[in-house]
Amino acid sequence: MTQIYKALISIALSLLLASTAQTQITSSSFEISKNLDIFATMYKELNNNYVDELNHGELIKTGIDAILDKLDPYTVFISEAEIEDFNFMTTGQYGGIGALIHKQGDFIVISEPYEGSPAMKAGLMHGDRILKVNDKDTRGKSVSDVSSVL
Repeated sequence: MTQIYKALISIALSLLLASTAQTQITSSSFEISKNLDIFATMYKELNNNYVDELNHGELIKTGIDAILDKLDPYTVFISEAEIEDFNFMTTGQYGGIGALIHKQGDFIVISEPYEGSPAMKAGLMHGDRILKVNDKDTRGKSVSDVSSVL
């Protein structure tokens, strides 16, 4: 009888703990959902009623940065524009044409194509000028402007 009693108490405690954990998860999900709804409603109101034009990308980036500042210095947001550089630094994989570039006068020039990269396979070499990208002239553009479209 004692063994059965202990087993029943053990099962009851397990069910109680599982129920409590599920309630906490559900409560957390509700809180997240509710706060995101509040944020979306506030942002829509700003967009519809604010006196000046909003820079949406800048505002959202500011919000993301503010949230992450409340955490630790190691949790960061990597934007779509920065993800290729991040991937290259962490894995050695490059998503662009696979070459270092620099500015020389008004031109963007290949500094070094990476071994096995699309740039090297296309025959690009040190000193080659990038004159156009997607039929758009690169003359006078900055390295970062050209890099972002490559």
